[in-house]
Amino acid sequence: MKTLEAPRPSPAATGRKVEAPSPAAATLGAPAARLHYIDWLRVLAVLLLFPFHTLRVFNADDPFYVKAAHVSMPVSYLLNFISVWHMPLLFVLAGASTYFALGKRSSRQYLGERRTRLLVPFVFGLFVLIPPQTWYGGRFNSGYTGSFWHYLVSGDFLKWNIKDGGDYYGGFGLGHLWFIWALFLIALVTVPLLAWGRTERGGALMRRFSRRLAHPAGWALAALLLFIGDAIHDPTGLRLCYYLVLFVLGYAIVCGPEFMDNALRYRLPALTVGVGLAVLSVATYGLYDSLPNASPRQIGFTLIHMLATWLVIVGLLGFGKRYLDHTSPALSYLGEASYPVYIIHQTVIVIAAWFIVGLAASEPLQWFTLLVVSVAVTFALYEVVRRFAPTRFLFGMKPLKSQAAGRVAGRAGASLSTPATPSVASPSTATHSSAAVRSTPAVRSSGAVRSSTAGK
Repeated sequence: MKTLEAPRPSPAATGRKVEAPSPAAATLGAPAARLHYIDWLRVLAVLLLFPFHTLRVFNADDPFYVKAAHVSMPVSYLLNFISVWHMPLLFVLAGASTYFALGKRSSRQYLGERRTRLLVPFVFGLFVLIPPQTWYGGRFNSGYTGSFWHYLVSGDFLKWNIKDGGDYYGGFGLGHLWFIWALFLIALVTVPLLAWGRTERGGALMRRFSRRLAHPAGWALAALLLFIGDAIHDPTGLRLCYYLVLFVLGYAIVCGPEFMDNALRYRLPALTVGVGLAVLSVATYGLYDSLPNASPRQIGFTLIHMLATWLVIVGLLGFGKRYLDHTSPALSYLGEASYPVYIIHQTVIVIAAWFIVGLAASEPLQWFTLLVVSVAVTFALYEVVRRFAPTRFLFGMKPLKSQAAGRVAGRAGASLSTPATPSVASPSTATHSSAAVRSTPAVRSSGAVRSSTAGK
Protein backbone atom coordinates (compact mmCIF):
# COMPACT_ATOMS: atom_id res chain seq x y z
CA MET A 1 0.00 0.00 0.00
CA LYS A 2 1.27 3.33 -0.95
CA THR A 3 2.27 6.00 1.47
CA LEU A 4 1.03 9.55 1.17
CA GLU A 5 4.02 11.26 -0.16
CA ALA A 6 5.55 14.49 -1.32
CA PRO A 7 4.90 15.87 -4.79
CA ARG A 8 7.27 14.83 -7.55
CA PRO A 9 9.32 17.31 -9.56
CA SER A 10 7.26 19.08 -12.16
CA PRO A 11 7.11 17.36 -15.58
CA ALA A 12 8.01 20.63 -17.25
CA ALA A 13 11.25 20.76 -15.27
CA THR A 14 12.21 17.33 -16.54
CA GLY A 15 11.34 18.01 -20.16
CA ARG A 16 8.35 15.68 -20.18
CA LYS A 17 5.01 16.54 -21.73
CA VAL A 18 2.79 18.44 -19.34
CA GLU A 19 -0.77 17.13 -19.14
CA ALA A 20 -3.44 19.67 -18.27
CA PRO A 21 -4.83 19.11 -14.80
CA SER A 22 -8.43 18.12 -14.40
CA PRO A 23 -10.99 20.85 -13.71
CA ALA A 24 -11.41 19.31 -10.27
CA ALA A 25 -7.73 19.52 -9.55
CA ALA A 26 -7.64 23.12 -10.71
CA THR A 27 -10.51 24.00 -8.42
CA LEU A 28 -9.44 22.30 -5.22
CA GLY A 29 -5.79 21.65 -4.45
CA ALA A 30 -4.42 19.16 -1.99
CA PRO A 31 -3.49 20.50 1.42
CA ALA A 32 0.05 21.55 2.10
CA ALA A 33 0.56 19.35 5.16
CA ARG A 34 0.92 15.57 5.11
CA LEU A 35 -1.45 13.48 7.16
CA HIS A 36 1.12 11.01 8.40
CA TYR A 37 -1.37 9.38 10.73
CA ILE A 38 -3.33 8.12 7.69
CA ASP A 39 -0.19 6.31 6.57
CA TRP A 40 0.48 4.95 10.04
CA LEU A 41 -3.07 3.68 10.52
CA ARG A 42 -2.92 1.88 7.18
CA VAL A 43 0.44 0.33 8.03
CA LEU A 44 -0.77 -0.82 11.44
CA ALA A 45 -3.98 -2.22 9.95
CA VAL A 46 -1.95 -4.29 7.49
CA LEU A 47 0.45 -5.51 10.18
CA LEU A 48 -2.55 -6.57 12.28
CA LEU A 49 -3.29 -9.11 9.55
CA PHE A 50 -0.38 -11.26 10.72
CA PRO A 51 -1.82 -12.06 14.16
CA PHE A 52 -5.34 -12.09 12.70
CA HIS A 53 -4.76 -14.61 9.92
CA THR A 54 -2.40 -16.79 11.94
CA LEU A 55 -5.12 -16.99 14.61
CA ARG A 56 -7.57 -18.13 11.92
CA VAL A 57 -5.76 -21.45 12.10
CA PHE A 58 -6.81 -21.76 15.77
CA ASN A 59 -10.31 -20.26 16.01
CA ALA A 60 -13.33 -22.51 16.38
CA ASP A 61 -16.02 -20.53 14.63
CA ASP A 62 -15.02 -20.53 10.96
CA PRO A 63 -13.34 -22.82 8.44
CA PHE A 64 -9.90 -22.00 7.05
CA TYR A 65 -7.44 -23.62 4.66
CA VAL A 66 -5.58 -25.33 7.51
CA LYS A 67 -6.76 -25.83 11.08
CA ALA A 68 -5.01 -26.87 14.28
CA ALA A 69 -6.06 -30.08 16.04
CA HIS A 70 -7.55 -28.06 18.89
CA VAL A 71 -9.38 -24.80 18.26
CA SER A 72 -10.57 -22.07 20.60
CA MET A 73 -13.85 -20.19 21.00
CA PRO A 74 -12.18 -17.26 22.87
CA VAL A 75 -9.97 -16.79 19.82
CA SER A 76 -13.14 -16.69 17.71
CA TYR A 77 -14.61 -13.95 19.91
CA LEU A 78 -11.40 -11.93 19.58
CA LEU A 79 -11.35 -12.24 15.79
CA ASN A 80 -15.04 -11.38 15.52
CA PHE A 81 -14.38 -8.23 17.57
CA ILE A 82 -11.53 -7.19 15.26
CA SER A 83 -13.74 -7.89 12.25
CA VAL A 84 -16.24 -5.28 13.41
CA TRP A 85 -13.88 -2.42 12.49
CA HIS A 86 -10.71 -3.67 10.79
CA MET A 87 -11.66 -3.96 7.12
CA PRO A 88 -14.05 -0.98 7.39
CA LEU A 89 -11.10 1.11 8.59
CA LEU A 90 -9.06 0.16 5.52
CA PHE A 91 -11.87 1.18 3.17
CA VAL A 92 -12.28 4.51 4.99
CA LEU A 93 -8.55 5.20 4.67
CA ALA A 94 -8.68 4.30 0.98
CA GLY A 95 -11.53 6.75 0.43
CA ALA A 96 -9.72 9.51 2.30
CA SER A 97 -6.59 9.08 0.19
CA THR A 98 -8.67 9.10 -2.99
CA TYR A 99 -9.85 12.63 -2.17
CA PHE A 100 -6.29 13.90 -2.33
CA ALA A 101 -5.41 11.75 -5.34
CA LEU A 102 -8.18 13.33 -7.41
CA GLY A 103 -6.85 16.75 -6.48
CA LYS A 104 -3.70 16.01 -8.49
CA ARG A 105 -4.98 13.68 -11.21
CA SER A 106 -7.69 13.71 -13.83
CA SER A 107 -10.31 10.98 -13.59
CA ARG A 108 -8.66 9.19 -16.51
CA GLN A 109 -5.24 9.33 -14.84
CA TYR A 110 -6.71 8.06 -11.60
CA LEU A 111 -8.46 5.11 -13.25
CA GLY A 112 -5.33 4.27 -15.22
CA GLU A 113 -3.36 4.21 -11.99
CA ARG A 114 -6.01 2.02 -10.35
CA ARG A 115 -5.77 -0.41 -13.25
CA THR A 116 -2.02 -0.68 -12.87
CA ARG A 117 -1.85 -0.84 -9.09
CA LEU A 118 -4.97 -2.87 -8.37
CA LEU A 119 -5.95 -4.95 -11.39
CA VAL A 120 -2.42 -6.12 -12.32
CA PRO A 121 -1.56 -7.40 -8.80
CA PHE A 122 -5.03 -8.95 -8.52
CA VAL A 123 -4.69 -10.96 -11.73
CA PHE A 124 -1.11 -11.94 -10.89
CA GLY A 125 -2.07 -13.03 -7.39
CA LEU A 126 -5.16 -14.87 -8.59
CA PHE A 127 -3.06 -17.23 -10.74
CA VAL A 128 0.18 -17.34 -8.73
CA LEU A 129 -0.51 -16.75 -5.03
CA ILE A 130 -4.03 -18.07 -4.49
CA PRO A 131 -3.62 -21.61 -5.97
CA PRO A 132 -1.14 -22.68 -3.24
CA GLN A 133 -3.67 -21.63 -0.61
CA THR A 134 -6.58 -23.48 -2.19
CA TRP A 135 -4.41 -26.55 -2.91
CA TYR A 136 -3.51 -26.88 0.76
CA GLY A 137 -7.15 -26.16 1.60
CA GLY A 138 -8.21 -28.99 -0.70
CA ARG A 139 -5.69 -31.36 0.86
CA PHE A 140 -6.64 -30.47 4.42
CA ASN A 141 -10.41 -30.08 4.14
CA SER A 142 -11.38 -32.23 1.13
CA GLY A 143 -8.76 -34.97 1.06
CA TYR A 144 -7.39 -33.87 -2.31
CA THR A 145 -4.49 -36.14 -3.26
CA GLY A 146 -3.20 -34.66 -6.51
CA SER A 147 0.16 -32.91 -6.65
CA PHE A 148 0.34 -29.15 -6.93
CA TRP A 149 1.50 -29.50 -10.53
CA HIS A 150 -1.51 -31.68 -11.33
CA TYR A 151 -3.74 -29.20 -9.50
CA LEU A 152 -2.55 -26.48 -11.89
CA VAL A 153 -2.28 -28.27 -15.26
CA SER A 154 -5.56 -30.17 -14.82
CA GLY A 155 -7.42 -26.96 -14.14
CA ASP A 156 -8.61 -28.23 -10.74
CA PHE A 157 -7.66 -24.86 -9.25
CA LEU A 158 -10.40 -23.25 -11.37
CA LYS A 159 -13.20 -25.63 -10.43
CA TRP A 160 -16.03 -24.13 -8.41
CA ASN A 161 -16.02 -25.71 -4.97
CA ILE A 162 -17.27 -22.90 -2.76
CA LYS A 163 -19.08 -24.01 0.38
CA ASP A 164 -19.50 -22.92 3.98
CA GLY A 165 -18.82 -19.37 2.83
CA GLY A 166 -15.28 -19.90 1.57
CA ASP A 167 -12.78 -21.28 -0.93
CA TYR A 168 -11.11 -23.39 1.75
CA TYR A 169 -11.88 -26.72 0.07
CA GLY A 170 -9.87 -26.53 -3.13
CA GLY A 171 -10.80 -25.04 -6.47
CA PHE A 172 -11.37 -21.45 -7.52
CA GLY A 173 -11.09 -18.65 -4.99
CA LEU A 174 -10.13 -15.04 -4.52
CA GLY A 175 -8.52 -15.55 -1.13
CA HIS A 176 -7.55 -12.34 0.61
CA LEU A 177 -7.32 -10.60 -2.78
CA TRP A 178 -11.06 -9.93 -2.59
CA PHE A 179 -10.11 -6.59 -1.00
CA ILE A 180 -8.10 -5.51 -4.05
CA TRP A 181 -10.88 -6.57 -6.42
CA ALA A 182 -13.47 -4.72 -4.33
CA LEU A 183 -11.37 -1.55 -4.31
CA PHE A 184 -11.00 -1.69 -8.09
CA LEU A 185 -14.75 -2.09 -8.63
CA ILE A 186 -15.53 0.69 -6.16
CA ALA A 187 -13.06 3.00 -7.92
CA LEU A 188 -14.80 2.37 -11.25
CA VAL A 189 -18.23 3.06 -9.81
CA THR A 190 -17.46 6.07 -7.65
CA VAL A 191 -14.94 8.07 -9.66
CA PRO A 192 -17.58 10.27 -11.41
CA LEU A 193 -19.12 11.20 -8.05
CA LEU A 194 -15.81 11.76 -6.33
CA ALA A 195 -14.33 13.75 -9.20
CA TRP A 196 -17.45 15.94 -9.07
CA GLY A 197 -16.73 16.34 -5.37
CA ARG A 198 -13.48 18.08 -6.33
CA THR A 199 -15.32 20.75 -8.35
CA GLU A 200 -16.40 24.04 -6.81
CA ARG A 201 -20.08 23.14 -6.52
CA GLY A 202 -19.52 19.50 -5.65
CA GLY A 203 -16.81 20.42 -3.16
CA ALA A 204 -19.16 22.83 -1.38
CA LEU A 205 -21.76 20.08 -0.96
CA MET A 206 -19.13 17.56 0.13
CA ARG A 207 -17.79 19.98 2.74
CA ARG A 208 -21.31 20.53 4.04
CA PHE A 209 -21.78 16.77 4.29
CA SER A 210 -18.39 16.49 5.99
CA ARG A 211 -19.43 19.05 8.61
CA ARG A 212 -22.58 17.01 9.26
CA LEU A 213 -20.50 13.90 9.79
CA ALA A 214 -18.12 15.81 12.07
CA HIS A 215 -20.75 16.45 14.72
CA PRO A 216 -21.25 13.56 17.17
CA ALA A 217 -24.90 13.47 16.13
CA GLY A 218 -23.66 12.87 12.59
CA TRP A 219 -22.00 9.66 13.68
CA ALA A 220 -25.47 8.12 13.93
CA LEU A 221 -26.09 9.28 10.35
CA ALA A 222 -22.95 7.44 9.24
CA ALA A 223 -24.17 4.28 11.03
CA LEU A 224 -27.53 4.58 9.26
CA LEU A 225 -25.83 4.92 5.88
CA LEU A 226 -23.74 1.83 6.63
CA PHE A 227 -26.91 -0.05 7.58
CA ILE A 228 -28.56 0.92 4.29
CA GLY A 229 -25.47 -0.02 2.28
CA ASP A 230 -25.27 -3.41 3.93
CA ALA A 231 -28.98 -4.08 3.47
CA ILE A 232 -28.71 -3.74 -0.32
CA HIS A 233 -28.52 -7.20 -1.84
CA ASP A 234 -25.16 -7.98 -3.42
CA PRO A 235 -25.12 -11.16 -5.52
CA THR A 236 -21.31 -11.20 -5.58
CA GLY A 237 -21.05 -11.76 -1.83
CA LEU A 238 -18.46 -8.97 -1.59
CA ARG A 239 -20.80 -6.62 0.32
CA LEU A 240 -19.79 -4.03 -2.26
CA CYS A 241 -22.49 -1.51 -1.35
CA TYR A 242 -21.47 -1.60 2.32
CA TYR A 243 -17.80 -1.08 1.53
CA LEU A 244 -18.67 1.54 -1.08
CA VAL A 245 -20.43 3.56 1.63
CA LEU A 246 -17.34 3.30 3.84
CA PHE A 247 -15.14 4.40 0.94
CA VAL A 248 -17.32 7.46 0.21
CA LEU A 249 -17.50 8.33 3.92
CA GLY A 250 -13.70 8.21 4.03
CA TYR A 251 -13.60 10.58 1.08
CA ALA A 252 -16.11 12.95 2.69
CA ILE A 253 -14.50 13.23 6.11
CA VAL A 254 -11.33 14.81 4.72
CA CYS A 255 -13.16 17.37 2.59
CA GLY A 256 -12.88 19.79 5.49
CA PRO A 257 -10.98 20.01 8.79
CA GLU A 258 -13.99 19.71 11.09
CA PHE A 259 -14.31 15.92 11.16
CA MET A 260 -10.71 15.22 12.09
CA ASP A 261 -10.76 18.04 14.65
CA ASN A 262 -13.77 16.47 16.36
CA ALA A 263 -12.30 12.99 16.05
CA LEU A 264 -9.30 14.33 17.95
CA ARG A 265 -11.49 16.08 20.53
CA TYR A 266 -13.82 13.14 21.17
CA ARG A 267 -11.39 10.30 20.52
CA LEU A 268 -11.61 8.73 23.97
CA PRO A 269 -15.41 8.64 24.34
CA ALA A 270 -15.82 7.57 20.71
CA LEU A 271 -13.39 4.68 21.05
CA THR A 272 -14.69 3.68 24.48
CA VAL A 273 -18.32 3.55 23.41
CA GLY A 274 -17.40 1.96 20.08
CA VAL A 275 -15.42 -0.83 21.74
CA GLY A 276 -18.23 -1.40 24.22
CA LEU A 277 -20.83 -1.68 21.46
CA ALA A 278 -18.55 -3.95 19.44
CA VAL A 279 -18.15 -6.27 22.44
CA LEU A 280 -21.93 -6.23 22.90
CA SER A 281 -22.45 -7.03 19.23
CA VAL A 282 -20.07 -9.99 19.35
CA ALA A 283 -21.48 -11.26 22.66
CA THR A 284 -25.06 -11.26 21.34
CA TYR A 285 -24.47 -13.05 18.05
CA GLY A 286 -26.35 -16.08 19.35
CA LEU A 287 -29.36 -14.02 20.40
CA TYR A 288 -29.24 -12.14 17.12
CA ASP A 289 -29.36 -15.34 15.07
CA SER A 290 -32.41 -16.53 16.99
CA LEU A 291 -34.46 -13.46 16.04
CA PRO A 292 -36.86 -13.44 13.06
CA ASN A 293 -35.24 -12.15 9.93
CA ALA A 294 -35.57 -8.35 9.49
CA SER A 295 -37.50 -8.06 12.75
CA PRO A 296 -37.32 -4.76 14.67
CA ARG A 297 -35.02 -6.28 17.29
CA GLN A 298 -32.74 -7.73 14.64
CA ILE A 299 -32.58 -4.37 12.87
CA GLY A 300 -31.76 -2.76 16.21
CA PHE A 301 -28.85 -5.14 16.74
CA THR A 302 -27.61 -4.38 13.23
CA LEU A 303 -27.71 -0.64 13.87
CA ILE A 304 -25.72 -1.15 17.08
CA HIS A 305 -23.14 -3.10 15.08
CA MET A 306 -22.86 -0.33 12.49
CA LEU A 307 -22.59 2.37 15.15
CA ALA A 308 -19.85 0.36 16.86
CA THR A 309 -17.97 0.14 13.56
CA TRP A 310 -18.10 3.88 12.96
CA LEU A 311 -17.29 4.92 16.52
CA VAL A 312 -14.20 2.72 16.66
CA ILE A 313 -13.04 4.21 13.36
CA VAL A 314 -13.64 7.75 14.65
CA GLY A 315 -11.71 6.95 17.82
CA LEU A 316 -8.80 5.40 15.93
CA LEU A 317 -8.61 8.41 13.60
CA GLY A 318 -8.58 10.72 16.60
CA PHE A 319 -5.86 8.82 18.41
CA GLY A 320 -3.93 8.55 15.16
CA LYS A 321 -4.10 12.32 14.66
CA ARG A 322 -2.96 12.86 18.24
CA TYR A 323 -0.08 10.39 18.44
CA LEU A 324 0.85 9.26 14.90
CA ASP A 325 0.99 12.45 12.87
CA HIS A 326 4.74 12.27 12.28
CA THR A 327 7.10 10.65 9.85
CA SER A 328 10.02 8.33 10.52
CA PRO A 329 12.32 5.92 8.67
CA ALA A 330 10.04 3.11 9.83
CA LEU A 331 7.03 4.75 8.18
CA SER A 332 8.97 5.32 4.96
CA TYR A 333 9.87 1.64 4.80
CA LEU A 334 6.57 0.15 6.00
CA GLY A 335 4.45 2.54 3.99
CA GLU A 336 5.92 1.24 0.75
CA ALA A 337 5.99 -2.34 2.01
CA SER A 338 2.42 -2.60 3.27
CA TYR A 339 0.74 -3.29 -0.09
CA PRO A 340 3.13 -6.04 -1.29
CA VAL A 341 3.11 -7.47 2.25
CA TYR A 342 -0.67 -7.61 2.11
CA ILE A 343 -0.56 -9.47 -1.20
CA ILE A 344 2.05 -12.00 -0.01
CA HIS A 345 1.23 -12.63 3.63
CA GLN A 346 -1.70 -15.07 3.56
CA THR A 347 -0.09 -17.46 1.11
CA VAL A 348 2.94 -17.66 3.42
CA ILE A 349 0.69 -18.22 6.45
CA VAL A 350 -1.23 -21.08 4.85
CA ILE A 351 1.88 -22.91 3.63
CA ALA A 352 3.65 -22.48 6.98
CA ALA A 353 0.55 -23.56 8.90
CA TRP A 354 0.40 -26.85 6.98
CA PHE A 355 3.72 -27.85 8.49
CA ILE A 356 3.49 -26.17 11.89
CA VAL A 357 0.14 -27.59 13.05
CA GLY A 358 1.67 -31.05 12.89
CA LEU A 359 4.44 -30.21 15.35
CA ALA A 360 4.41 -31.80 18.80
CA ALA A 361 3.84 -28.51 20.58
CA SER A 362 1.05 -26.72 22.38
CA GLU A 363 -1.32 -24.56 20.35
CA PRO A 364 0.01 -21.27 21.82
CA LEU A 365 3.56 -22.29 20.86
CA GLN A 366 2.37 -23.35 17.41
CA TRP A 367 0.66 -19.98 16.93
CA PHE A 368 3.72 -18.02 18.06
CA THR A 369 5.95 -20.07 15.75
CA LEU A 370 3.55 -19.52 12.86
CA LEU A 371 3.44 -15.78 13.55
CA VAL A 372 7.24 -15.40 13.64
CA VAL A 373 7.82 -17.55 10.55
CA SER A 374 5.08 -15.78 8.59
CA VAL A 375 6.37 -12.28 9.35
CA ALA A 376 9.98 -13.24 8.62
CA VAL A 377 9.28 -15.04 5.33
CA THR A 378 6.82 -12.41 4.10
CA PHE A 379 9.25 -9.54 4.63
CA ALA A 380 12.10 -11.60 3.14
CA LEU A 381 10.02 -12.09 0.00
CA TYR A 382 9.15 -8.39 -0.01
CA GLU A 383 12.87 -7.57 0.03
CA VAL A 384 13.17 -9.54 -3.21
CA VAL A 385 10.07 -7.97 -4.76
CA ARG A 386 11.15 -4.40 -4.09
CA ARG A 387 14.52 -4.74 -5.83
CA PHE A 388 13.40 -5.63 -9.36
CA ALA A 389 11.31 -3.60 -11.78
CA PRO A 390 9.16 -6.52 -13.07
CA THR A 391 8.21 -7.68 -9.58
CA ARG A 392 7.50 -4.12 -8.45
CA PHE A 393 5.08 -3.82 -11.37
CA LEU A 394 3.37 -7.15 -10.59
CA PHE A 395 2.90 -6.15 -6.95
CA GLY A 396 1.53 -2.69 -7.70
CA MET A 397 4.57 -0.74 -6.57
CA LYS A 398 5.87 2.45 -8.11
CA PRO A 399 8.82 2.19 -10.51
CA LEU A 400 12.21 2.58 -8.88
CA LYS A 401 12.89 5.82 -10.76
CA SER A 402 9.56 7.23 -9.57
CA GLN A 403 10.37 6.31 -6.00
CA ALA A 404 13.74 8.07 -6.18
CA ALA A 405 12.12 11.22 -7.60
CA GLY A 406 9.55 11.18 -4.82
CA ARG A 407 12.25 11.01 -2.15
CA VAL A 408 14.09 13.95 -3.67
CA ALA A 409 10.91 16.00 -3.78
CA GLY A 410 10.08 14.95 -0.23
CA ARG A 411 13.14 16.77 1.07
CA ALA A 412 11.73 20.02 -0.30
CA GLY A 413 8.20 19.78 1.05
CA ALA A 414 5.28 17.46 1.64
CA SER A 415 1.78 17.02 0.36
CA LEU A 416 -0.86 14.34 0.63
CA SER A 417 -1.23 12.70 -2.75
CA THR A 418 -1.14 8.96 -3.25
CA PRO A 419 -4.40 7.00 -3.00
CA ALA A 420 -4.65 4.06 -0.68
CA THR A 421 -4.84 0.53 -1.88
CA PRO A 422 -5.49 -2.03 0.76
CA SER A 423 -5.35 -1.35 3.04
CA VAL A 424 -4.81 -3.64 3.45
CA ALA A 425 -4.23 -1.74 5.26
CA SER A 426 -5.23 -2.40 5.75
CA PRO A 427 -4.05 -3.76 5.65
CA SER A 428 -5.85 -3.87 6.99
CA THR A 429 -6.39 -6.10 7.30
CA ALA A 430 -6.75 -5.37 5.71
CA THR A 431 -7.00 -8.71 5.42
CA HIS A 432 -9.03 -11.04 5.67
CA SER A 433 -10.07 -13.87 3.18
CA SER A 434 -12.32 -13.65 0.14
CA ALA A 435 -15.58 -11.93 0.91
CA ALA A 436 -16.79 -13.11 -2.47
CA VAL A 437 -16.46 -16.69 -1.40
CA ARG A 438 -16.42 -16.57 2.37
CA SER A 439 -18.45 -13.63 3.67
CA THR A 440 -20.59 -15.03 6.49
CA PRO A 441 -23.84 -13.04 6.51
CA ALA A 442 -24.55 -11.07 9.62
CA VAL A 443 -28.14 -10.28 8.91
CA ARG A 444 -29.71 -13.19 7.14
CA SER A 445 -31.14 -10.74 4.64
CA SER A 446 -28.14 -8.46 4.30
CA GLY A 447 -24.99 -9.88 5.86
CA ALA A 448 -24.49 -7.11 8.39
CA VAL A 449 -24.14 -7.94 12.05
CA ARG A 450 -22.73 -11.45 11.82
CA SER A 451 -19.51 -10.04 10.42
CA SER A 452 -17.49 -13.16 10.99
CA THR A 453 -13.83 -13.68 10.33
CA ALA A 454 -14.81 -15.67 7.26
CA GLY A 455 -15.13 -12.46 5.28
CA LYS A 456 -11.58 -11.44 6.03
